[in-house]
This record gives sequence, structure tokens and C-alpha cells, in this order.
Amino acid sequence: MIINTPLIVAHRGASYIAPENTIPAFKIAFDEKADFIEGDFWLTNDNEIVCIHDSDTRRVGNKKINVISSSLSELKKIDVGLRKGEQFTGTKIPTLQEVLQIIPEKKGLHLEIKDSREKFLIRLKEILRESNMLSENLRIISFHRNIIRASKKYLPEIKAYLIFGWYFSKGNYFKSLTQKLIMRKLNNVNCDGVILFSGSYINNDFIDAMKNKNLDVCVYNVEDTHKAIRLTNLGVDSLTTNSPLMIRKAIQTVVK
Repeated sequence: MIINTPLIVAHRGASYIAPENTIPAFKIAFDEKADFIEGDFWLTNDNEIVCIHDSDTRRVGNKKINVISSSLSELKKIDVGLRKGEQFTGTKIPTLQEVLQIIPEKKGLHLEIKDSREKFLIRLKEILRESNMLSENLRIISFHRNIIRASKKYLPEIKAYLIFGWYFSKGNYFKSLTQKLIMRKLNNVNCDGVILFSGSYINNDFIDAMKNKNLDVCVYNVEDTHKAIRLTNLGVDSLTTNSPLMIRKAIQTVVK
């Protein structure tokens, strides 16, 4: 049996060691042999796209300001590195253009859209048109079906993945019911792939059902080697992790 090597996606960069969603985290992730980085993006009030997970800077920064109501210059004054260690003091929130510039050739970006406004996608299309990124090295990802639908309207050439939340993996559901709920949601959206929270409901039959729908299968919250190996053996397409090098080493024991 030939086992394909899943792509490694670094969740907010190498966020186990560097401040999430920052240039240092993304650079370390590529140094640790990640194939893709994953970042979260919002539109500022002066029409710039920035990389930060939350709608404000409270959790990661030295000051709290709202992202969409602030200008890029205001956001650039926030230090988002100090809380991760003195060596990261002065780290700034990057723009999408700054993120794209550090992505090596043949590597890529999972671009999670946090901002549901239509003008975000209009600006995103402009930025991507001006960049050198190939569409095959980009994935638009979101928890929201309406964002996936809109991305297909504005950027049909880029694969779009629907994300499913952690609650699908918990003990509130039987495995078969979890699978049915996910499949039902997929009946109402045109996407190219799914991003699933890791859990025991992901088995051979479920992977086969996804593949029969011509969907790529990515699994996130992969933070231990046993989980990575099990999912690799199941034939998933990619694994999203905070620790890309550790997971890379783990799956190499399976696929070599």
C-alpha cells in the first residue's frame, strides 16, 4: 500500500515558539519544513488587509484596539511579540502583502477569512492580482458557508475549504451522527475541501465519502505524533499543526 505524504500546514505559523500570525512565526514554520502557513485576516478602516486572529488586539498585543475600525498605521504601533518573549519585542501585525512576500517558491498560504464584509473580498482580489502568488499555492478557508460562496464568486480560481468546529469531535455526538451532520452541511455549499477538527469520527469510511465528493481533506489540531501517524495512514491530504517540524518527523516514519 502506497501512503501519500500529507502537506504540513503551520497553524498561525510556528506558533508554539513564536507570536502567532507574525512574520517570525511564518519564517520559522518554513524553516521547519511546513508546506503551507495558515493565517487569519481582517480589513482595516483604510482598506488594508492585516493578519491577526481576533477582532481586537487585546489578547496578543500590548494595547487593545479594534481591527476593522483602526487604520494600518494605528495597528502597526501595537507590539504583538512581547508576550511570547523578549526576543520578539517589537513584532508588528503584518499586512497580507508582507506575508505573501516571505512565502518561498512552491510553498503556500491557507488564508482564513475572519472579515465577512464583501469589501474584504474585493480588496483581497486586488492584492492577489498584484502579487506573484500562484492560485495553486493558495487556499481560502472559513467556518462560514456564506464566505466560501462569496469567495467562489470573486476568486473562483482559488480552492476554498470549509472549516468545521471542534464541537463536532466531542462526545456530544455519535460518530455516525457527526459524519451525517458534516455531510448535510456540505450539501449546501460548493467547496473544494474540508478542514476537520481531529477526532475519532475521522475514519476510513468517512475519508472515502469525502474523496467520493472530490473533496480535499485537511485535519487541524494535530499536536501529537500518534494522531499524525493515524491520519496519515487514513490518507488525509494535509495536517494543520502548531509544531510543523515535530509532525513532519512523525509522518516521515510512515511514508518513507
